[in-house]
Amino acid sequence: MNEHILSWLLQEDNPGVRMRTLTSLVQLQRDHETVRQARCLVLDSLPAARDLSWMDRKGQVLVYNLTALAESGLSYEDVSIEAVASILLSQPFDANCGDLMALRAMVMLGYGRDPRVERRLEHLRDAQRTDGAWLCVHRVEKMNREPKSCIRAAMHGLLLAGELRKQGLCLEGSRQLVDYFLRRRLFYRTDDPAKLVLPDHPGKRMVDNFFPSEYFRVGLPLLLDSLAAMGVGQSPDLREAWMLLEEKKDEHGRIRLEGTLPANKSYLARERVGQPSKWGTLYAYLAWNSKSQGSAASLPRGTAA
Repeated sequence: MNEHILSWLLQEDNPGVRMRTLTSLVQLQRDHETVRQARCLVLDSLPAARDLSWMDRKGQVLVYNLTALAESGLSYEDVSIEAVASILLSQPFDANCGDLMALRAMVMLGYGRDPRVERRLEHLRDAQRTDGAWLCVHRVEKMNREPKSCIRAAMHGLLLAGELRKQGLCLEGSRQLVDYFLRRRLFYRTDDPAKLVLPDHPGKRMVDNFFPSEYFRVGLPLLLDSLAAMGVGQSPDLREAWMLLEEKKDEHGRIRLEGTLPANKSYLARERVGQPSKWGTLYAYLAWNSKSQGSAASLPRGTAA
């Protein structure tokens, strides 16, 4: 990363990106004065931190607002979220997109070693399918055959596994999950290697820089960041994915935004499609950094992480 991009990411017009850049890219400690100032800016500007009325609602609203706090570099020490955590962690576990997205947010917010989260991760291990990923438990229970997993749940499981690894924790079965994506070269069908698993409109696919994530969509920079954090960034199976990410750079090395949530659904300040994306650029450089530091040999095929 050059100084021009770093300075751009550290501007105060996107406090969440500034906070994450300081802690994840520059790697300053949370008690550093610059980080404390950045955290205050996030708390003053992020709707999910400034107005806590969303905590009285249910379902997706809770997960998305928790994710907004987590993406912006906050923790449970900054915003009192225990009431929401208790609600989400006491609900029946279904291994669906929302459950997995919520778990990642919890880990990012500092709940990674909470016994309730650890029990949730045990349930996730028990629900893992033989192909390495997950399908909603309520659907599996109605089937008389071994079902295939859902790649949408797999994507959020991958983000969760990557975040755990960044914190020195481990998702049991993560090796099988990594193999699930390497077999697909991240985003292709196994029965037709030329077709995307999730063919959709441009901007909404796994090959696009889509941000912020939703239950059914995760963008390429986040997926590669998680795989690189898992130690397989240099795998030959990901060569095309890295090439696609490289092609999204503009002349200054910034990543263009290709898709985003509607204005009434976005839980983070919206960026403009077609313009350089600070979130996409942040995650791309996090991924490239992890790739350069890791090795495909760090998680040998067929072994449990």
